[in-house]
Amino acid sequence: MRKLFLWLMILVMIPFACQVLGDEQAEKQNGSEASVIFINAGKADSTLLKIDGKFFLIDTGSPSSVPAILGVLSVMGADRISGLFLTHTDSDHIGGTEALCQAYPVDKLYSANISKRNKKDENRIERLARVLSLSHVKLDAGDHINIGGGMAFQVLAPLVYNEEDDNDNSLVLLIQIHGKRFLFTGDMMFAEEESLLAEGTELAAHVLKVGYHGNPDATSLPFAQAVSAEYAVISTDTAEAPQSANERVMDNLFPAQVLITERFSLGIRMDITVNGNLRITDLKPKPVTANLTITDIDTKTQTVTIVNDGQTAELSGFFILSVRGNDIFIFPDDAVIQAGQTITVACLGGMGDYIWNVKNAWDKKNPDTGLLYDSSGNELSRR
Repeated sequence: MRKLFLWLMILVMIPFACQVLGDEQAEKQNGSEASVIFINAGKADSTLLKIDGKFFLIDTGSPSSVPAILGVLSVMGADRISGLFLTHTDSDHIGGTEALCQAYPVDKLYSANISKRNKKDENRIERLARVLSLSHVKLDAGDHINIGGGMAFQVLAPLVYNEEDDNDNSLVLLIQIHGKRFLFTGDMMFAEEESLLAEGTELAAHVLKVGYHGNPDATSLPFAQAVSAEYAVISTDTAEAPQSANERVMDNLFPAQVLITERFSLGIRMDITVNGNLRITDLKPKPVTANLTITDIDTKTQTVTIVNDGQTAELSGFFILSVRGNDIFIFPDDAVIQAGQTITVACLGGMGDYIWNVKNAWDKKNPDTGLLYDSSGNELSRR
């Protein structure tokens, strides 16, 4: 009798166990798990979304953010950017765009139709699109950008033009991923928050990218209460920006769990399963596997020399960044440096083992700095 009962229990549980295992296996096979990475971009701002194998980037930080952004893209396995959203014209949100576009193809650039123009009636994002030959779509509140899988970015703001501060013209986006709502606010401050509240916009979200780096002139209590986030992410480096991650802002966000990008390696990784489970981890770079040193930068010949002090290393995805010029050279997929070997990277018109696709990467008049990184964004050498 006892054996019969056990057999009956096993028969009852088998279909359930198979269903659970089947769901887990299907989830892994169909690749429908999504990820949102709030990048540790210093005091700047950049967020990567991976949804159904496609990559979307919201803001490109500042020029100094580029190594972290490229490191995240490499670790996450990106090969192109399906959509690049630039929330507004500030340098700490668009400063890495040119370097990014040298590294990855970008299918489409999105920005707000309402955006600051200078006295010559020029807009910095429009200029970037023109210079980089990017397909550019301007967005208005109420627009939807469908990305497949039944998901879409919803444009909530800007609703009205703010002449005084382009922060309050920030592109505000909402996306629901497997039941979890993410709200991205750029550098939105009090005025834009008030316009959304007055409009009666549905702001509730599980995860809030806090506006304006958590500075004291943003994130009012009514706005924070309307969002009622479970997690609030502040992108900043408080050593460089002491007013960011402000105590008043933190108090207004309570009881949300506040996460600050500076406390994570490459960034805050949030994985969302098809069942709506949210996992938060520290996205870390891969271990350093090469011992390379920049031994010389010759501004006259526009060349940089690198020596391998370790074992033979494959250089695919490794890159050199000229700080002043904000130019980037990425080694091709078949690039290799043998143990003890010295290689030279020259600019257009020069002589070297590899040719940089710019005429002058290094500033001839002012001191410049060259940085060498591996494909995960680990700094290997600087000179």
